[in-house]
Amino acid sequence: MSAKDRLQQQQFESLDEMMAAFAQEAVRQAAESHGMMLDFSPESVARLDTVLAAEKPGTGTDLEWATKLWGGYFGEVFRHNHPGNWVMAVYPGSEISMPVIEVSGSQLYPLLKVQRRLTMGPAEDLASFYAKVSAALQARAKAN
Repeated sequence: MSAKDRLQQQQFESLDEMMAAFAQEAVRQAAESHGMMLDFSPESVARLDTVLAAEKPGTGTDLEWATKLWGGYFGEVFRHNHPGNWVMAVYPGSEISMPVIEVSGSQLYPLLKVQRRLTMGPAEDLASFYAKVSAALQARAKAN
């Protein structure tokens, strides 16, 4: 059974648990298929960008799987470095519900950012995005 089938058939206690499982699979696939070590550190986001540059998921279910897999990892980097939880939320201005990270009163959309990186390329750089968002979250935490 493929990792995709296994994760899609698995029952999870919570959204946090499900997204952590996707992130762990991303760590495994990055090492196995790309020779990249992902360790949930801020520095690993640049390595994730390198992995995504090599990914060519196309559209449809392949893109959806890649978005969940790598977006789960990207979101978990935020959770490992900023206190937060996964929740389901409707994207503003749409009817699409997706997993988001709630951190310090803000909602982050890591799956959407990864999908944009996969479909739009390097202009949607994850490392600089992570640095900007992290700085804003740290400034907000200091202000409170």
